[in-house]
Amino acid sequence: MVMKKTIGNKKTLGNRPVRKIIRKNNVTNRKSELLSDIGHKLENIELEYGPIVYNELQSRLEKTIQIFNDEVEALFSSTFSTYKSKKNTNRKKKQSSKKPQYISDYEKSKKS
Repeated sequence: MVMKKTIGNKKTLGNRPVRKIIRKNNVTNRKSELLSDIGHKLENIELEYGPIVYNELQSRLEKTIQIFNDEVEALFSSTFSTYKSKKNTNRKKKQSSKKPQYISDYEKSKKS
């Protein structure tokens, strides 16, 4: 039995297609052209829409800061009011608990 050896075509390099070789200078020139076009378009957009976008951004930032301040104020007021009430309750408990047991028993017996 005779086996045939297949050799890949040099143009296709086996199963892979041949890629077209692009010169580096062409790519660099095209890239610089596209970048300059984008730069010109961005300048036009900035001139037309810059003030509008800036004002909108400023108003949104002000709203965000106001919402944040309101939330922080609400958080602090609820937290510190709870803290103050707990602190006052603990003080009352400590004052009554500072008395020895026999004195508190005596005061209860006087009241009765």
